[in-house]
Amino acid sequence: MKTGTVEKMEPRFKRPLLLAVLAGLFLVALIGVDSVHSITKDASFCVSCHVMQPAYGTWSHSSHREIVDCNGCHTDQRNYLTKTYSKVTSGVKHLVNNTFGDIPPRIRIATADEAIVQQNCIRCHGEVTRNVRMDPTRSCSDCHRYTPHSNFR
Repeated sequence: MKTGTVEKMEPRFKRPLLLAVLAGLFLVALIGVDSVHSITKDASFCVSCHVMQPAYGTWSHSSHREIVDCNGCHTDQRNYLTKTYSKVTSGVKHLVNNTFGDIPPRIRIATADEAIVQQNCIRCHGEVTRNVRMDPTRSCSDCHRYTPHSNFR
């Protein structure tokens, strides 16, 4: 494209061209994000980091393995955007910690991520817990501390 071609374009074509370019960029971004979701959705992706092997091992022997994967519990499932955001931020944190951090022998869920897990417990078990008067300062894992990671916690 020659320099100044857009300036010489009739004004009535500039807006549709801009919209077409933006729509194309949005489509490319959406396909890229969806591809990342597809690659990272399986538990085998999570266990590709050796520090996750104990967590994977306990999960794979639990009843949860039949109904939910790592992302189902550990990412924000409210909608596509929150799920994408929590996957990206968790992935970057894990990458940084695995590359530069000091990984403890027994990894634990980050305090900031406990709310997401709690939210997902309620999302799946809401029907069962509907009539339970739960203390809002407590979480499901206070009583179900070995679910689904056995005594790994």
